[in-house]
Amino acid sequence: MAVFKSLLAALTGAVFVLAQSATQYVDSFSGITFLGYTDPELDVTVGFVLPPLSTPPSNEYIVQLVAPVTNGYTGLSVGGTMADSLLFTLWPYDNEIILGPRWTSGYVLPLAYAGPQITLLPSSAVNSTHIRATFRCQNCTTWEDGSLGNGDLTSDSVVAYVVATTTQPSDPADVDSVIQEHDDFDFFGLDLSSAHSDSYSSYISGSATTSAVPTTTGLPSTTSSIPSTTSSAPTAVQTECGGTGYTGPTVCASGLTCVAVSAPYYSQCQS
Repeated sequence: MAVFKSLLAALTGAVFVLAQSATQYVDSFSGITFLGYTDPELDVTVGFVLPPLSTPPSNEYIVQLVAPVTNGYTGLSVGGTMADSLLFTLWPYDNEIILGPRWTSGYVLPLAYAGPQITLLPSSAVNSTHIRATFRCQNCTTWEDGSLGNGDLTSDSVVAYVVATTTQPSDPADVDSVIQEHDDFDFFGLDLSSAHSDSYSSYISGSATTSAVPTTTGLPSTTSSIPSTTSSAPTAVQTECGGTGYTGPTVCASGLTCVAVSAPYYSQCQS
């Protein structure tokens, strides 16, 4: 069952002149300056900010995803395709943010993907019209069979997003719930060289100032009523312990052993 439509497959390995490209905007709730895009028809905003360039490069970034709460779910493809890309699915449930990473090797239902470590930042919230997930994603620049910018964090990249407006997750309380095919999608160009910020450390610590910042651009005006805090949301638990490109923890919790599930690419903590 296809979930992210197969047209996105045509993006792989191609060079594009995209009609829409990312621009900078300031999130007035967190003070974070993102490089992103707002879709005026689908009412979806996607923003990215990366740490300063370093050697070796960092494996993390911050993402903002804003969408109507009436969507059954909203999806994001960091690599611009469905297959072999890091995916995220987002929806609200009982005023909580349900957000988790997924991955698939083909045009079938993406399953939960272990490895990325997601931390919702305090400006994430749900109100009567929109859901706003602002999250730090660690161990997220590389994934099975792919990487952000094809490994070049100064390159031009393509980001895709999807919306399901007529279907709901089968179990909306479960971040790994079965989902049906989405109804619409689009994509935009992201110049990764312009997404790095020297303020990144203050962004993840929550110390970025929100006073006297420019009015947020590129966000739906109705998000102004979203409260600055929300209750804790379920997020994916990091279970990866090794594999090609992995730089996270390699010691498993008590009672678990690091097992090579797909050597040498992926190892997982198992009982």
